[in-house]
Amino acid sequence: MNIIGLDSRQVIQSRKKFGTNTVPGVKPRTAWQFFMETFQDKINLILLGMLILFLILAVFGLGGYIEPVGVGVVLLCVGIIGTVTKLRAQKYSLDLKNKTAVRYAMVVRNGKFKTIKTDDIVVGDVVFLQSGETIPADGYVIDGRIHVNNSVLNGESAECLKEAIHGFKYNRKANITADDYVSKNLLFSGTTVQSGECFMVVGNIGIHTENAKTLLSMRNIDEVKTDLDIKLDRLAMKIGQFGYIGGAIVAVVLLSDAVMKSGGIDAFLATGFLNIIHEFLMVLIVSLTIVVAAVPEGLPFIITIIISQNARNMIKHNVLAKNTHKIPEAGNIQILCTDKTGTLTYGNLIPITNYLGDGSQVDFNSDLPVSRFVAADILFNTGAAYDDKGKIVGGTSTQRALLSALDVNSKLFKSVTKEIKTLDKIPFDSANKFSAVRIERKKDKKQFILYTGAPEIILEHATKYIDVNGVSHRIDKNKMLKIIRENAKQAKRVLALAYGTGKTLNSKLPDNLILISLVSIRDDVRREVPNAVARMRNAGIHVIMMTGDILDTARAIGVDTGIIQNDDDLILTARELDAMSDSEVKQILYRLKVIARAVPKTKLRLVKIAQEMNLCIGMCGDGTNDAPALKRADVGFAMGSGTDVCKEAGDIIITDDNFVSIADAVLFGRTFLNNVTKFLSFQMPINVALIVLSVFYPIAFLVPAFMAVQILVINICEDSLNSLAFGGEPAKLEYMNTPPQPKGASLFAGKTLTKIIAGSIEFLIVFALLFIPSIRQIFGDSEAVNLTARFALLMLVAAFNGFNVRTDDIHLLRNIDKNPLFLLVALCIVFGTVAIVTLGGDLFQVTPLSYEQWFVVFGLAFLVIPIDLIRKILFGRRFY
Repeated sequence: MNIIGLDSRQVIQSRKKFGTNTVPGVKPRTAWQFFMETFQDKINLILLGMLILFLILAVFGLGGYIEPVGVGVVLLCVGIIGTVTKLRAQKYSLDLKNKTAVRYAMVVRNGKFKTIKTDDIVVGDVVFLQSGETIPADGYVIDGRIHVNNSVLNGESAECLKEAIHGFKYNRKANITADDYVSKNLLFSGTTVQSGECFMVVGNIGIHTENAKTLLSMRNIDEVKTDLDIKLDRLAMKIGQFGYIGGAIVAVVLLSDAVMKSGGIDAFLATGFLNIIHEFLMVLIVSLTIVVAAVPEGLPFIITIIISQNARNMIKHNVLAKNTHKIPEAGNIQILCTDKTGTLTYGNLIPITNYLGDGSQVDFNSDLPVSRFVAADILFNTGAAYDDKGKIVGGTSTQRALLSALDVNSKLFKSVTKEIKTLDKIPFDSANKFSAVRIERKKDKKQFILYTGAPEIILEHATKYIDVNGVSHRIDKNKMLKIIRENAKQAKRVLALAYGTGKTLNSKLPDNLILISLVSIRDDVRREVPNAVARMRNAGIHVIMMTGDILDTARAIGVDTGIIQNDDDLILTARELDAMSDSEVKQILYRLKVIARAVPKTKLRLVKIAQEMNLCIGMCGDGTNDAPALKRADVGFAMGSGTDVCKEAGDIIITDDNFVSIADAVLFGRTFLNNVTKFLSFQMPINVALIVLSVFYPIAFLVPAFMAVQILVINICEDSLNSLAFGGEPAKLEYMNTPPQPKGASLFAGKTLTKIIAGSIEFLIVFALLFIPSIRQIFGDSEAVNLTARFALLMLVAAFNGFNVRTDDIHLLRNIDKNPLFLLVALCIVFGTVAIVTLGGDLFQVTPLSYEQWFVVFGLAFLVIPIDLIRKILFGRRFY
């Protein structure tokens, strides 16, 4: 069928009349909407209510306006900081979505193939569809046959055959029913091609497609929380219990103090209703601010910010996190199954040698009778094609490699293209391991069926071969197997070309095939892969290579990449693995290094077995049949050159198909986990100190350790700002020198809890030094001065402790140049503290300190650094 497609003028006219093939995205939220979310937080809402009550009491002369103004200023700061950070997170999210949304399709325009973005498809375009692709618009088949999965529309996973209907007229305005989904020739956007090839005419695009209508109707449905979100919520709840207990104790102590100062309960009640309300509010606001500071209700959001920062950095390393909450999972991978072509190797397959059945070698483009068969098989038995620029596109990497062997300017190519007509074909199937095409020679109407496939499959059904003159002879299969083995030992892959004389295609090979030739192709191991494999091994990750190659080729690649290191390493074929029980596979899993002749079900089975062992498994894939394993794995790595179905099933897209980028994804996953635990190690000692001191001071001295507005300031500066600072900590190669955390490990696992306990003790030691008589004398008996000193000291201790937390060794400034935001935040906190104390006055309930008092506060705060250095030297494992 001669397909021309639209010309440039028709494309412009169609786009003008019917629009573009895009669906409007969700409208971004405004700054005002984010700001108002501040008051959806229950505690902030309570604080707002108390602010209003304080204003009312001030109007009646009970208390001043300082309390409500101070709380108002802090709430305003909370709202502004939250708005800014949420706007940034939204931008990161939209950027990632836009990058993952870019898809391409092959269309026929002006009689030539052209690869374009699916957004640029117009009504009337002719789209060439292949196995694994997502159908980009609604339309109908005009040539070819495919099987489609319509589950995104009707929930049915059964494959549905689609083929052309002669004389069909498409109605763009017809009401679509469930019967149309399974009709003979109608195709719908968002469904996937499971097998086959066809040409489709586009009938509806953009918001007029059935898939878009469903998508638009679902936008008001709330997303379900991920496992990470749930884990973080539970963590916040557990931590928050201490805050609630501390707030309750402080409330009881302060209220008891107010009653005692009034002369007892009766005297307290006699002070009047408004006075009682005022006292209750003063106590309640202090207690609530302790809860605000102690309860990390914003922890999930803060971690989302850190994830967004990591996701943005990952893009620069060819790693696109489609599901950003899988980033931490990538850091915990214990088993990684990787494919070979394009991942461990360059993916640029090069045809090397063309062997005939007698062992002789023939040039691909020679003017010989046998070469006509070779050229016809390569040219017509493929899913690859030449686009309008002469570039080979579509098909598999193997098909593109074979097509590159032909010289488009040769006499052979031109004559074969002119003399041969394609009748029908069976596209390549990874299960059958061959493809077939039925052709007709125009001059004599003689028909042939050409086959391309795995050599052992083709040879099993071959009885003869043809020589250079096209004369057939009985085949010596042992000679052919020897050629295959010799090439395999050199990591060369061999494909078999053959033909039959039947007139009907069948999914099973006939038993009288005639071998045309064996073609060896080579794909060299990427130069940087052995080092990346070593990085994975040092990180405690067991790498298993799965390839469709024969055993000898798989072994050679395994050795070259460093996956195979000694004689104890196991190399099995998929058939050998299938013969083993699950319990047997579990016993040899950590010895298993290479699986040859792997099929998709092998990957899925291995995923399930690893998960039964409670192991975190990562899976790489690039084909439609890999999708189940990618979806089931803890982390699915889809190759950027893979099918649409594969990329839809994957969590992380490796845009350059490089194994090194997978290693980088693991590193970024571990960086995320380290940055989160650093933030927890930084934040929790502040919370502990706040609670302990807030309980101790009212009991010991009948005064609050900190005023409400001061606690809120501490919470803003040390929580929100430092989440950004620690989120920007760079990836460090040293993270790849430790084993992954087991599944279900707490964020407090390992050294994190030790750091939190140590930091809390160090904070309390510094504050205990305030009670040394010589130091107490410097601050005098003024409670206003002592209150200010406590506030400034906690702010500065936290700022200095940030340097302790960010490194595990004694070099506190290691890699500080790679995270300038950390220094900026630290300086802002220091100078902000000085500014608040000097200028804050009644608003923040502080009083200016003298130079001598500032010297003592800075000196005491700085002590947290040498104290922690002593801890690292005495108890740390590393000395740098």
